[in-house]
Amino acid sequence: MVFRRIKIVPLVEVLLHILFWTFITLLPILTRPPASGFRMLLSPWHLVFINSLFAAHFYLNTFLLIPEFLNKHNRPFLYCLLLALSLIAIDFCIVHAQPPMGMFNRLHRFGPPPLMAHFNLLPMAAITAASFAYRYLADRARLINNNRDITNSALVSELAFLRSQISPHFIFNVINGVVALSRLNPPAVEPTLMQLSQLLRYMLYITDEEKVTMGQKSDYMGSYIDLQKMRFDDQIIVDFIFDITHPEKTIEPMLLVPFLENAFKYAGSIDSKPYIKGYLKVDHRMVNFSVSNNYDPAHTHTDEHHGIGLNNVKRRLDLLYPGKHSLEIKQDQNNYTVNLQIQFK
Repeated sequence: MVFRRIKIVPLVEVLLHILFWTFITLLPILTRPPASGFRMLLSPWHLVFINSLFAAHFYLNTFLLIPEFLNKHNRPFLYCLLLALSLIAIDFCIVHAQPPMGMFNRLHRFGPPPLMAHFNLLPMAAITAASFAYRYLADRARLINNNRDITNSALVSELAFLRSQISPHFIFNVINGVVALSRLNPPAVEPTLMQLSQLLRYMLYITDEEKVTMGQKSDYMGSYIDLQKMRFDDQIIVDFIFDITHPEKTIEPMLLVPFLENAFKYAGSIDSKPYIKGYLKVDHRMVNFSVSNNYDPAHTHTDEHHGIGLNNVKRRLDLLYPGKHSLEIKQDQNNYTVNLQIQFK
């Protein structure tokens, strides 16, 4: 049934339509002079009847004729025929609802007869044009909303995929570190695995949440730094400061740790005084994060997976904080620095 295509519009839109047609109907009634031929010729009920016909034509063309015979079936000749029949029917009803033409002679002393008594084409053409404009704008808005929904769905799927990559990438690096530690310092393996279990517990329960508090984030990063210190047996000089004045503030999980992980990965690959320094500062307005390390440029060229985790985080930042973050990465001959600012939503 074609009438099934007529969708139920929101209540607010219905009320706006009712208010519009009520205003159009009452305006000539409330603004006409108290004694005029127009007042004697057209009663308020007559105006209500005429505007009801115009409204019926508007909605018939907007919600049935245009979407069904132009948009769906592409039958312009049938559409024009039905539109013409609708206009003829309305004109017939308006003409036969008017007072007898002999009345105009008795009302001539009040002025010339109103234009609507002889000519209905202009208002009907205006109503038809308005229905075309309304249908076009409604279809355009629906298309924009559909495209936005498709885009949002794609972004949600991409974010889920990116987040799913973070955990295996992190676990892979940590396991490699534990394997290396078992060869260099076997007694440190057990506390390292205990520390790793805490991190995995965080990843299991926290990273599935939409957001994590900055207090949870700082605890996790502190545990990660302790784990890496045990792994490298304090061979890397680590100077990292936490300044969290608003631990209740929240951001999406696994946005900062990949940079810290990258710093340990490449600082641990050199033999000459490796260091890592940085800070995490959180106030009521934003997150300020910085980490820097020295590295061996030759090691980055031999790593086939170099940059996968960082590119992942960059993309997630672009999706989650468009226009609300600043990421600056500086890389010279043997120093690598990351500065990240995130404004809270």
